[in-house]
Amino acid sequence: MTLAMRTTWNSFANSRLLFGPGSLDLLGQVVGQFQAKRVMIFSDPILESLGVLKRAAKLITGKTYIFSDGEAEPSTNMVRKCIALHQDFKPDVVVAIGGGSNMDLAKMTCAAVSSGKEPESLFGFDQIPGPIGPLICIPTTAGTGSESSASAVVLNSCDGKKAAALSSRLRPEVAIIDPELALTCPPKLTAESGIDALTHAIEAYLAVEFYRLKEFESGPRPYEGNHPLGDLYAEKAIRLVGEHLIETTKNPQNIEARAGMALAANLGGLAFSNCGVTLAHALEYPIGSRYECSHGIGNGIVLPGVMRYMRSVRESRIAKIGGFLGVTDSADEAINEVIRLREECGLPNCLSAVGAKREDLPSLAATAFSLKRLMELSPAEVSESDLLDILKESF
Repeated sequence: MTLAMRTTWNSFANSRLLFGPGSLDLLGQVVGQFQAKRVMIFSDPILESLGVLKRAAKLITGKTYIFSDGEAEPSTNMVRKCIALHQDFKPDVVVAIGGGSNMDLAKMTCAAVSSGKEPESLFGFDQIPGPIGPLICIPTTAGTGSESSASAVVLNSCDGKKAAALSSRLRPEVAIIDPELALTCPPKLTAESGIDALTHAIEAYLAVEFYRLKEFESGPRPYEGNHPLGDLYAEKAIRLVGEHLIETTKNPQNIEARAGMALAANLGGLAFSNCGVTLAHALEYPIGSRYECSHGIGNGIVLPGVMRYMRSVRESRIAKIGGFLGVTDSADEAINEVIRLREECGLPNCLSAVGAKREDLPSLAATAFSLKRLMELSPAEVSESDLLDILKESF
């Protein structure tokens, strides 16, 4: 098989985005445009207790079914449960309300139902053969950007490890981002989500350039590599996190700050689903699976070490990140500011704080190194030993 240097990059975005305080009230109008008579809502017990799901259902004309048993780390076994509910109810439209876990659960369910495939067979790139049906995503946290991404991450019940499905068919047809829905988000979850959004944007900004990725004749890759439009998404997302993250944790009712973080998460999702993510996410997957810590916590622990590792080939870009975050254009200042944000948010600063033991590090590095789709997006050559060094630094 021959390889060819790429000269063209692609960009993808939602078909439609509604953004602003009170935009949830437009849900009925959006659903109506699909002429839907039956709507299935995916969410979780917390949002049900807050009355958000009842409010959403009242906006919809037609019959609704509310699945409110979503979990922080949904598994393929839970996807199977939702498949049965979906097949029984037969919705015309699916609405996912909540954080990334609820949205990813809905994505995986719709993909499995439409394809007739087992959830585990959807993992990897482009394993979804056709459209998954109308999906509307409504985030209530500002982190994953799943409402704008072409991916879904759940636990594989067969081995207990996080796995990702990657396909343009997973990108929701409509995203409704109402910052008012985040006003009740607790400070800890706000912080974890915000660091997640920051990691998405930084990794997309530092990813290998699109023209340095080789492309097999058989087809495209899951991610494009860094390109100019991705830079615009990533830069704005980083600036917004620097301006608003701490404020949202200290003054949760500040709607302007909530809107800023909501936009940061969406732009971060657009940045990474176009350009990709790399070493921090590769390391976080085994960390999150093994120690049951959130995606944001795991990313936040390893991100400074990853940035230091990439300095040899990304010094100027890391320095610019410092400026985006409101400090000087210096790589040292950029890394220190990421650490400061993490610590001011009250998040763990090392692997031992989430239960890791030093003897665990080699197996974590090995698992991360096996994620080739993320390794190839690193702008610097990386070995399993290099990943182990980053983990030791983060311990």
